[in-house]
Amino acid sequence: MNSKIIKIGAVAIVIILVAAGVVLFAGNTDDSKIEKVGTVLDNGAKSGLVVPSYVVTELNITSISELEEYASEFNNQIIGIDAGAGIMALTETAIENYDLDSFTLVTSSEATMLAALISAYDSHEVIVVTLWDPHWVGGEYDLVYLEDPDYVYGTTESIESWSRPGLSSEDSVIAEIMSNYEYALPEFNSLLSYIADSDKDIAVAAGEWVEAHPDLLNSWIGDIEYQEGRGTITIGLVDWACAMGSSNALKYVLETYVGYDVTLMSLNVGVMYEGLSNGEIDLITTAWLPLTHAQYIDTYA
Repeated sequence: MNSKIIKIGAVAIVIILVAAGVVLFAGNTDDSKIEKVGTVLDNGAKSGLVVPSYVVTELNITSISELEEYASEFNNQIIGIDAGAGIMALTETAIENYDLDSFTLVTSSEATMLAALISAYDSHEVIVVTLWDPHWVGGEYDLVYLEDPDYVYGTTESIESWSRPGLSSEDSVIAEIMSNYEYALPEFNSLLSYIADSDKDIAVAAGEWVEAHPDLLNSWIGDIEYQEGRGTITIGLVDWACAMGSSNALKYVLETYVGYDVTLMSLNVGVMYEGLSNGEIDLITTAWLPLTHAQYIDTYA
């Protein structure tokens, strides 16, 4: 779903279109530069094409470059996620680079992709999907990243926090917290696994996890004390497990220990960055760099 930028004189009009529960923002972003405010995970993230371990054993396949020979075994499909996601653009590049002419990249969602993966795994069927780490599913199932000799998906990436233009200069408290808001990879995986295993709402589970890790919580808030009515913060996110985990944990911290009123807004990735640039969103904690979200940083930063 695409947003449109409409310019009337020097006035930028923001259009909010609600369709199927998705909010789209539009406006003049020519002079709006979003700002990096922190690093959620430093050089611990990765993405690529993933298969169940039994596929590697039974087909004797270890590399993306070998997929074409076995295309029919995979029903000529790579199961992807949302259109516009950075990993989808990278996978289109992989299809071209590795001459996977028999394959179609299937657009779906993270939830649909995971359902297909788990169903195939439980039935011992052949499947290849787009996937990334950190993600809870890697700890629940025996999965293998196919080798990427051309480094289409890069090596490891960082997950960063970015803000709308001017937020840090306006609010030193949120700037300090975002500078501190960082996880080690085992901590991040622990958060995502706890949420996935919980039968409670994501927000409740994330809050419970934060309370169970007081040292990490203290490293985020430092000497900052709770002060009611600090203001409102809107956090944008995509429907990825890592984004939902980090965003809900941050929401809990900001509301419970600092005094902000926080709203989470789930959006398509392109719309999320546009909303951040327009100032309709204050923060995101899900910028995958330097590769996956490079096109959006090039556009808005």
